[in-house]
Amino acid sequence: MAYTRDQLEGMTAKELKEMCAYELDMPGYSKKTKDVVIDAILAKYGTKAAKASVGTKVAAGPMTGLEFEAESVIAKPNASRGERISTSIHVSCGATSGNFPVVGRTVSAVGEFLREVLNVDKLSTGLVNGKEVSPDYVLKNGDNLEFLKPAGRKGC
Repeated sequence: MAYTRDQLEGMTAKELKEMCAYELDMPGYSKKTKDVVIDAILAKYGTKAAKASVGTKVAAGPMTGLEFEAESVIAKPNASRGERISTSIHVSCGATSGNFPVVGRTVSAVGEFLREVLNVDKLSTGLVNGKEVSPDYVLKNGDNLEFLKPAGRKGC
């Protein structure tokens, strides 16, 4: 049996707790919040999909597309909700931004790939978590990438 977060979110807390106690052999969740119960069920019986890379190893080859499935793995169970895991990085350039699965890619590879999507200038500087980094900086889980456009340029 495998469950997705959407399936479990559609159930009531009472249904989830009863399922843990009587169907899934997971006692001890009767007084837990719905979010905690869902996270526990997914950790034990979640759908199996490709795992997202969270290390600092550089991903091989040029970026040619962004399509992915991710399995949430709670790496920091004691952290607050939303801080336990991240499978994407927030990337912005000027007024445009988005969340992209680019963990393990370099700043320059992301800038080149998202050049047209985010209007990233070839001379833009990469800022990770507010600090300027080299173009070969490898993005890690939890990073926030911003491309700062050069100012005061004339001509082409």
